[in-house]
Amino acid sequence: MTNFYDGWLQLADNRREQSGRAKKHIHEEELQWVRTKQDYRTALLCSRENGFLTSGDIMLGEIPPRWNTGKHYHGEEAIYITQGKGCSVIDGIRYDWEEDSCLFIPFGVVHQHFNLGEDTARYFSVMAIALEDFVGVAKFFQFEEATESHLHALDNIPNADSPIHPELGRIIMRKEEAPLIAGNKMGELWSKQTDEYSRSIAQEMRTPGAKGHRSKMVRLMRWEDSGFKAREVEISAIMYDSPGANSGRHAHMEAILYCLEGEGYSIVDNERIDWKKGTLLHVPGPQTIHQHFNTGKIEDRFIRVNYTLRSKLFQAIAKRVFPYLYYEFGDEPE
Repeated sequence: MTNFYDGWLQLADNRREQSGRAKKHIHEEELQWVRTKQDYRTALLCSRENGFLTSGDIMLGEIPPRWNTGKHYHGEEAIYITQGKGCSVIDGIRYDWEEDSCLFIPFGVVHQHFNLGEDTARYFSVMAIALEDFVGVAKFFQFEEATESHLHALDNIPNADSPIHPELGRIIMRKEEAPLIAGNKMGELWSKQTDEYSRSIAQEMRTPGAKGHRSKMVRLMRWEDSGFKAREVEISAIMYDSPGANSGRHAHMEAILYCLEGEGYSIVDNERIDWKKGTLLHVPGPQTIHQHFNTGKIEDRFIRVNYTLRSKLFQAIAKRVFPYLYYEFGDEPE
């Protein structure tokens, strides 16, 4: 006969079994697109609802030309614009965006998105709905549904004076504002970060001269000086690899990558997963050994999601049991 403590002793083994059975990737052609009150067209990318063992929820949304999304509020959301141009009205203020803009919607702030271009706009959205539901704070409230935009819908909406809101912190980081860091500068950058998460990164990566996992990186929400005040969700960076490069074997807590360009494969816990533009790759963690290979002829480019359960809580406090591990430096082509 087992008791509650016997069950606790089995938790880690049970998690490993669940992780082995869970989905590790999804390709664009596998997505199930639907119409909702909020979006003209949307698809779930990575969630427990579609088979991933993850701590958050990721979706894609599309806005046709001269349309807008619904108007609503909910928990925190991080957004990356993958195509198109338009604006978002966030807490009554207009923020214009274009491809490769990163936006943050604070908890409970009313917002709505408008397509101001001639082509369909697409956005990548990260939330933590399952976590909010678990702790009893999940709430969506719908004010308006998605529709064609009224000619004068934005007439009385003031433009933002700054990408940084005086109370809410940074709301938007556009492409030209995001710092680009070469791979051989990553060790130097990590060595200067003083937050708990950065100090929990493997020492091999925090040494000046070390290049980190990738060929280069665009810094977004993860960094101390970014101005974002996210507590649940982060689009931490855009990661790049040169053709023929690989990341080196390493292991850490959960991470999610979404391929914007390129092709190749990853080895995740000894399983080969091929990826291409439109593939989402899930590394469940903790300490899941993995490595990424660019086998294409162009530079690959990935959105990297880092839930703050990892970056602001567990990686730092659990490092004795689940340390960030670095096995080998990646290879760059000559």
